[in-house]
Amino acid sequence: MREPIVLQTGDVTAFGYAVPTTVVLVAVALVVGLALAVSFYLTIGLSVYRSVQDTRRDRVRPALREELLGRLFSPDPDWEDWVADCSRVERRVIESLLDEHLRELDGGDADRLRELGDALGIPDRSRRRLDDGGEYQRLHALTWLTLLRRPEPYFESSFEPRTPRERAAAVTLLQATDRLPDAETRISMLLDGADEQFTVFGQDTLYRVARTEPAPLLRAAGSDYRDWPEPLLAQVLAVCAHLETSVRDGSLEWVTAALETENDAIRAAAADALGSFGWRPSLRDQVFLERATGDPTPRVRAAVYEMLAAWGDREALTVLLFALVEEADPRALTIGTTALVGRRDRVDHDVAAVLGPAWEWSFEHSEYDRLAGKTATETVGG
Repeated sequence: MREPIVLQTGDVTAFGYAVPTTVVLVAVALVVGLALAVSFYLTIGLSVYRSVQDTRRDRVRPALREELLGRLFSPDPDWEDWVADCSRVERRVIESLLDEHLRELDGGDADRLRELGDALGIPDRSRRRLDDGGEYQRLHALTWLTLLRRPEPYFESSFEPRTPRERAAAVTLLQATDRLPDAETRISMLLDGADEQFTVFGQDTLYRVARTEPAPLLRAAGSDYRDWPEPLLAQVLAVCAHLETSVRDGSLEWVTAALETENDAIRAAAADALGSFGWRPSLRDQVFLERATGDPTPRVRAAVYEMLAAWGDREALTVLLFALVEEADPRALTIGTTALVGRRDRVDHDVAAVLGPAWEWSFEHSEYDRLAGKTATETVGG
């Protein structure tokens, strides 16, 4: 009979055999060392390859830029023949130059330059990326189609925007090419089913869509705001804060409801938004104003003070003045007083006597800013 294996201290069993730990550690070290060596040489090789490619692109870039501009302003640019004679590296450089100049030019020059994009096959490539690429490739494709003003590949593809970034990029493309019938459709594309916040680009897109016709945004927010995550709600409120009195209809109950939430950032954003809607009689309820100025968080109270100053009528400024008299937080008091300084010509009371040092500090800084701005203007004008 086969004798049983007696394990020594530090042995490891593998496939029925006892292997000393030292041997195992040496084998692992060899494998790890080999992996690190392969990784090192691959990294060096990739770096050298990219350096060579960058050098080649930098070498041909000035000549290609000169050729591009020369063809752009010639009677017949003949993009097709030029591109056909270029190498792969040269085409990549031409694409980067095209991207750069399309962001700077407009009118007929930009239209002629967009034909170069067609010659490079960018619209067809973008359609394939919309169908088969990852999110980064899809966003890259939408950006190119917007620059080229070519919405057709978007409609020809099976692509449907899924993420906030894709929604914003698709709306930008369709808005730039006049393919969206109305603001209602644009807002719907951006917000229907939205379950996460926008990027900065997405928030800017929402503002650009809403500023010309705000009512669809207010209607969408009024019906869906309860389903939005708080960061998205804060972004929509921030957009509303910049719509000002161009908003003539639409319910504001959702904004006042946001002023009652537990999240102080949402409450502050709601106060900022309400600063744009001061002409609405429904916002002048005394109980509502007392509750707003009595918010337990200084950050929110400061936003409410700026809201009242933005309204600017005597009733709102009187409420603001008496709220500042009771304000205990130095930062909120400074923000509120600074806002009131900008409306001092509409206040009947002796504000300096009521607010004392806070008023003096805010007034002096306001005067300094005014004089500094005046000096800068005179310097530029002179």
